[in-house]
Amino acid sequence: MQLVAPRNHMGGSGQGTQAVRAGNLIFVGGQMSLDENGNVVGSDIKTQAMNAFEALKRVLEAAGASMADVVKHNVYLSCPGDASVIAGFMEDLNSVRVQYFTAPGPTTTETFVGLEREGALILVDAWAVVGEKRELLTPPGHWNWKQQLPFSHGWKVGDMVFVGGQRSLGAFGEILGIEDIEIQTDHAFRNLDTMLREAGGDRHTLMRQNTYFRFFGQGREVTDYWEKMTNVRRRYMSVPSAAGAGLRITGFPYADELIQVEGIGMLGEKKQRLQPENHWDWSIPNTQFTQGWKIGNMGFIGGQISADNKAKAVGKDIETQTRNVFQFIRAVLGEGGLTEQDVAKLYIYYYVPDNWSQIAEAKATIARVQQEFYPSPGPCVTAIRVSGFAFEDLLIEIEAMAVCD
Repeated sequence: MQLVAPRNHMGGSGQGTQAVRAGNLIFVGGQMSLDENGNVVGSDIKTQAMNAFEALKRVLEAAGASMADVVKHNVYLSCPGDASVIAGFMEDLNSVRVQYFTAPGPTTTETFVGLEREGALILVDAWAVVGEKRELLTPPGHWNWKQQLPFSHGWKVGDMVFVGGQRSLGAFGEILGIEDIEIQTDHAFRNLDTMLREAGGDRHTLMRQNTYFRFFGQGREVTDYWEKMTNVRRRYMSVPSAAGAGLRITGFPYADELIQVEGIGMLGEKKQRLQPENHWDWSIPNTQFTQGWKIGNMGFIGGQISADNKAKAVGKDIETQTRNVFQFIRAVLGEGGLTEQDVAKLYIYYYVPDNWSQIAEAKATIARVQQEFYPSPGPCVTAIRVSGFAFEDLLIEIEAMAVCD
């Protein structure tokens, strides 16, 4: 693997490695609008988006790629305000994005979350593939965006399948199932299923599947809501399932959206399920959910949490939970004969109240514990603050993507 850390780079939300290239596949960590001292530049989304995408462009160039090689990009946004404010915010964002991508462009997933730096409005990360034949995935009659944008629902690149955020929308961008999480979940997962079939695969092809959902309840309501949503999800999930993460977020570009789901698949039958014994487990018994998969030279480690075998949180502080999570990642990697040295990308999701001193303290704690398992320069990282997780009292969840020789 080639670690990419451009000199004098401005924009990387983490330190050191900004991207990892493994053969023709490039993982890019989160990029923001920052100066050389790590301070946020710009107070409006147009300025910050331009700087973040310029940072992404520089990192890709350092990895031997270009924006045209991006097959998947996620945009994490912060925009307090009502639906009309968010609509204007998205228009400004898209006016910048269309300058960097031409149709058919990469897949896109847009979520509203908490960012790690005060004043930050955007963080963007990407997966790129260089020099490989690619096939656009455009199922007939699929949902569409309200406005014409250069983005795609999915790409098939070799044996890999990249599916962008699938939503409960109709052919003209109209929301289906307003205020009903079960209806919206059914539409989103049905659309994901359609994309996988369009690629010549099926739900068993899915290696990584992330569910982003909006919910502001507390306590036991959190688990009850997740179980209600998951009973619908299970209609579309393979047995055993893909690995992934379930993340409570602030919202989506459309105010009435409750859920989006995205995925990465690998075609091929020869794969290894990574399911260590004496590991944490989910709250619904016998779900056949999966901790990770190894297929070919890639390892997909689903979101690991600090929990017991009944999904009850273990540890009341961020340091204890973070260390437990990294230990769980190590155990899942080990099932596939992998180690931390094979990890190319970490996705770190954590919960901290909107208090900047507490956020800074949590960031420092996570970084310190991460260093114990991944000494510098380490993998590239995308880190965001979420509103919560599938189960109550959790503070952090981490996914890992690994590539072995």
